[in-house]
Amino acid sequence: MSSSSSSSSNRPTIEYDDGVRVYAPDGMESVLFSECGFGADQHGQDATKAALRACRNAIEFNSIPSIREIVPGGYEGMKIHVHLGVPRGASVDRDAVRDSFPYGEVLPVVVDDGGLRTRSWIAIPEQGDANDDFLVCVANVSVGY
Repeated sequence: MSSSSSSSSNRPTIEYDDGVRVYAPDGMESVLFSECGFGADQHGQDATKAALRACRNAIEFNSIPSIREIVPGGYEGMKIHVHLGVPRGASVDRDAVRDSFPYGEVLPVVVDDGGLRTRSWIAIPEQGDANDDFLVCVANVSVGY
């Protein structure tokens, strides 16, 4: 195994003799796990609400009891990379996403066009609907150090 000094997400951080390459996002030395989730806002057309649900869905069933043994510095040393796919034209409050994680350093949240804008087939003004759009966001949440 040889280690690369670059932390660029386009270049491997580790290359093994058998050809396996391990990558890490900028600002992270090593990824422990990466999970995907999805979230939706059926009423209100709020991409931030859908993105928060997607992040929660991605990590809600994970438990790492030995985080203090695995991550140098424990919870304070943990880093979180969030990559969101949201419907084109929808905006996400990156600060709200960052603030939704109870511990660890959240790296800059990446937002790309993706997800889905579909229809709920009903618009209910008292639920904040401007139309019958149903927004779906996807999230990839990676945890490491």
